[in-house]
Amino acid sequence: MSAPRVYALGNSPLVYLMCNEIASLSFQPRVPELVLLLQDQKKLNRFLHNESKLVLERPKGGYKGSNQYMASCSPPKFASGEVAKVDNVIIGEKTPKLFTNALKKYTKSIHSGTNVLLLNPTVGLVDILRKNVWHERENSPKVFIGVTNERHISQPSEFTTHLSSYKSSLQVSAVPDTHLGYSYQEDVQQAQELAKTNSLLRLLKSINEEQSGSVFGVSNRSYGDLLLYRYEELITQSCVLPITALYGPQPHDITASGELMKIVRNLVQEFTYTIQATDRFVNQIPHSSGALDQERLVSAVWRALKSDRRKLFYETNFHHINQFNGFFALQAKKRNIKCPFNEAMMICAKAKLELAHDSNFNHRSL
Repeated sequence: MSAPRVYALGNSPLVYLMCNEIASLSFQPRVPELVLLLQDQKKLNRFLHNESKLVLERPKGGYKGSNQYMASCSPPKFASGEVAKVDNVIIGEKTPKLFTNALKKYTKSIHSGTNVLLLNPTVGLVDILRKNVWHERENSPKVFIGVTNERHISQPSEFTTHLSSYKSSLQVSAVPDTHLGYSYQEDVQQAQELAKTNSLLRLLKSINEEQSGSVFGVSNRSYGDLLLYRYEELITQSCVLPITALYGPQPHDITASGELMKIVRNLVQEFTYTIQATDRFVNQIPHSSGALDQERLVSAVWRALKSDRRKLFYETNFHHINQFNGFFALQAKKRNIKCPFNEAMMICAKAKLELAHDSNFNHRSL
């Protein structure tokens, strides 16, 4: 297999991890067919000063690898000055705004035949991009999403990524142009066909076949199956984040509170109702009733509160509340759905975060 050229864009550590996986494939040339599209000339200069290398480390697993890459900070061009088209792009950023700004810079290079893989995008990002970046549907690229748990991926320095020693997996799915007329059977069939025919998915499949040193796997999923997984994460975080912002890493077990349990149950009820009202095609996906079962989701929230609350406490900010709870608030507003518990939790959590920020206090003092 010859290596198709891939352009990597964005500042997420996951982007650099995927670069390492792709560059480490046996059929790649000495300088991999992978181009880093860096933020600006200053970052490009720092990268060149770093010998044009990205480093991947697994401290507990003893693995350390590095590769040299081609890099630029502007759209690729021919010698004539004409902007060149690109066939494969992977991008990872923290917020929808950063995703949008990064992709706008390369709109002349991205065409209807381009594969664009969005790494850990927020739910709703694809709609934002299709509205603000790819206005004309006939020129819209083939969009894929790749989802994984980033909690074990860190970036201790600008061009170094750490991956914990456990085996992780990136779940990849194509995103349909529309949900109208959605068929789960056709969704599954398309996923199977794309895995065999799409150049980017075939490249990612090679990562599994070669068992690269970082042991980062890639699995191809149908859109519907991956959507259910993402909804569970969305609901869980939309409960855990505001509660974490309000109560912090208290020494006692907040899950023992009956009143807090009532709040979680009401939030889960609002979120599942909103999903079923706005994305009615979800009912066509097998196991959707189980995936959106309220009791099961309440249990998932409870487990997350017990295991993740301390870490999330020091990371939660306005952006996280807007990203998760704000998504449901926006969807509910579009359909005139009342979500009083979500609205109240958003207001209280953001007020607490605002007070901590404006007063220059650590959360622990509030």
